[in-house]
Amino acid sequence: MTTHPTSHWSENLQQQTREAIEQIPATPDGRLHFKHASLGFAYATLTDLMDDRLVLREGQAGNIYPFAQVEALLDAGWALD
Repeated sequence: MTTHPTSHWSENLQQQTREAIEQIPATPDGRLHFKHASLGFAYATLTDLMDDRLVLREGQAGNIYPFAQVEALLDAGWALD
């Protein structure tokens, strides 16, 4: 799990993030996209989410950020992009 300062995103965006992860919306590229104020951008695959794995994957650097739950993802500063 990645630990960073508490989320600076609005409560509304944090709630949208919770709902999107729960609902697993279909996207054209098969990914749910996230942003972080200092780490940039990452995505979760729909396959991971459907298998109850909350893992963010950073495209360029290839870093992987696993989370036990949505609140841990939000606390680490990630939000829906």
